[in-house]
Amino acid sequence: MSKVYNIKGVKLGCASSNTRYGKRNDSLVITLDEKSTISGKFTSNSFKAAPIKVALKNLTSLVPGRKALLINAGNANAATGLKGINDVKKYCKEISSLLEINATNVIPFSTGVIGEPLPTSKYLSAFKEAIPLLSKKNWKPAALSILTTDTKPKLVSREIKIEKKKIAITGFAKGSGMIRPDFATLLSFVFIDGKLNSNSLEKIHSNALSESFEALTVDGDTSPNDSSLLVASGNQENFIKNNSADEKKLEEAVKEVFEELANLLAKDAEGATKRILVNVSQAKSQKQAKSVAFTVAESPLVKTAMFGNDANWGRILSAIGRDPEINDIDQVSISINGQPMVKKGNLDPKHSEGLATKAVKKKDIEINIKLGLGKAHFKVLTSDLSEDYVLINSDYRS
Repeated sequence: MSKVYNIKGVKLGCASSNTRYGKRNDSLVITLDEKSTISGKFTSNSFKAAPIKVALKNLTSLVPGRKALLINAGNANAATGLKGINDVKKYCKEISSLLEINATNVIPFSTGVIGEPLPTSKYLSAFKEAIPLLSKKNWKPAALSILTTDTKPKLVSREIKIEKKKIAITGFAKGSGMIRPDFATLLSFVFIDGKLNSNSLEKIHSNALSESFEALTVDGDTSPNDSSLLVASGNQENFIKNNSADEKKLEEAVKEVFEELANLLAKDAEGATKRILVNVSQAKSQKQAKSVAFTVAESPLVKTAMFGNDANWGRILSAIGRDPEINDIDQVSISINGQPMVKKGNLDPKHSEGLATKAVKKKDIEINIKLGLGKAHFKVLTSDLSEDYVLINSDYRS
């Protein structure tokens, strides 16, 4: 990738717990300046992992001072009961002591296998090993350390100019399957080298998510560990006033970072060979557009057809027809990568099977659906469904 911009007051260090991934780094410590502000969004799944429960509590109890994020991959520490929560509290307390910060200011995250006891002592040892390695430059090692079934890191960095201020935005994420959270993705951490108040940060975070991770699905499943963090470093030189033109410009740049991370996640989805954009327009409401887009994007028949290079418009039309927000399909039109498929609910007279088949052989596919009912629209990113997805998920715990 292009240049990675460091964030003032943010340091990262990682090490290996020598558990699920052998000697590969799987434990990450991130420290934040005392002036930093944090916005956290977490899974809507009622089944929440132990670190999420602790993170939610700690984020509402932050005290003035430095902060730290602790992230481990390989074990989700989910469905582990009171022991799981106590394990999280134990390593948060020990690391807070070593870093000389308040235990409330340590925010934990986990990703990996559900239902297995956390090898706490091994992850704690790895976190301790990571502390002397803390550096402002460890962005790529950090992005690599949180991966599970991903095949490559997702790291995005931008620098924008607002008046005379240069503001860096750097973030990384992971997630290849079990993705359709209602707010975010599996794990995502984005940092802004600036000072914003909490209300401004929350607003920017919510708006960025609505156009990125909230419009992303791989398989329709959510995880008990889904987390998204947006951090402002507290750099006073880059102070952004609430509800200002500067804030609006910064928000657009943050949205671009989130959208690019979402694109990288879709491209690296489990077993994926294609990135698919489902674009629904002419809906009577955004609720209808979003519902139809997700119904098509999550249809196993549509996804397998795309994998098999089969321009099977009938599967797309059937998915639209079963959506609870649709009463009839008389006005529906469908095209794939610009090739006409359906017009007013029937085969488009301009349809060419040969050109349609050629269109679906591309690695990037755009399914355009016009409902003919109004002006609302919504886009969803997804991937195809291959044999490899089944193999990965049928052998995940082995």
